[in-house]
Amino acid sequence: MAVPTYSMADVLTSPLTDLELLPDLLAGEAAAFERLVRHYHQPMKQVAQAIIGEAQAEEAVQEAWISVVRSVRDFQGRSSIKTWLFTIVANEAKSRLRKNRYDHGAREVPMDSQSGASDLFDSSRWRNDGHWQQAPRAWHDDSPDSLLSHEEFRLCLDKTLAKLPADQKAVLTLRDYQGLELDDICNILGLTASNTRVLLHRARLTVYAMVEHFEETGTC
Repeated sequence: MAVPTYSMADVLTSPLTDLELLPDLLAGEAAAFERLVRHYHQPMKQVAQAIIGEAQAEEAVQEAWISVVRSVRDFQGRSSIKTWLFTIVANEAKSRLRKNRYDHGAREVPMDSQSGASDLFDSSRWRNDGHWQQAPRAWHDDSPDSLLSHEEFRLCLDKTLAKLPADQKAVLTLRDYQGLELDDICNILGLTASNTRVLLHRARLTVYAMVEHFEETGTC
């Protein structure tokens, strides 16, 4: 199945709500499915990349879309369309990851099996909503936008995200890039609530340290 891909600019200029799309999807309207692909293909690919890596992400998304076509009429609206789609693509990516590990004779380590969380992040850095108590020392009000305008910083951020463990990257992608609630992330990734919070804090702390270092030194 050849699914067209679209840039994030396409997505941002095409607002979409479940209320306006769901009736046409359930009716099998091709135009509704095209809008769904246009809006969610790239975010779904981000989710797949976070779980299985870039090389197989596109294949995972393609298979996920096939599953969507087959099951869309069974969608009952118990979650948002976005959460439903992310669950499908995450399941596909995790299935591929398990197969890869089996094929290579590797012992599978559950996503929530990491231990020793307390020594990897300092909870005093974070508010209850997950945001920093205090921004990196050198930041000014316009600093985040300014940083993102520098190619060196963007490359450093990409490198930092690429090095995150798969579970941390997956949680960070779903929470901070896609804006999902923690309960939805737990359901999508099959994690406990406490472990999801730990993984999110770990990932954010890594990014925090990178930003702080870059602000102070100008290097990655």
